[in-house]
Amino acid sequence: MALLLAAALGLLGLIAGIYVSALIHDHRVADLSAPQYVAMHQMRDKTFRRVMPVLGLTTLALVLLSVLFAIGSGLPFALGGAAATLLVLDIVITVTRQVPINVRIQGWTDATIPVDWSRTRDQWANQHLIRTAICLVAYVCFLAAALFTLVR
Repeated sequence: MALLLAAALGLLGLIAGIYVSALIHDHRVADLSAPQYVAMHQMRDKTFRRVMPVLGLTTLALVLLSVLFAIGSGLPFALGGAAATLLVLDIVITVTRQVPINVRIQGWTDATIPVDWSRTRDQWANQHLIRTAICLVAYVCFLAAALFTLVR
């Protein structure tokens, strides 16, 4: 059971780290010109659209399995359930909000970048900030659930 908890916690920590690294990376994204931003976003999206669905769904599955079979009852179970719920919320936001923006940006070329491209950039960034907060809270909840379970 400890191995299941460790795997779930490790993957959840990896996702949280990826989200935070994007915030750090994008700290000065407003300094980029439209073509520079589009090139950066398209390159990053090509990588993450392959990696994140597998990583996200595997993490959710391991967290759910941990909640069902490894996390203790009471407060640890509630914290684990909260973490799983937050991960589902993150996936919903990703699929319904972020992916459509990514698809739109993937279709842009230097000649077709819209005049209001920075609005799309800012919309993506704001939604990513929300997703990062959700993921960090999920990580803290799951870490607490695991620790409370292991010290019993």
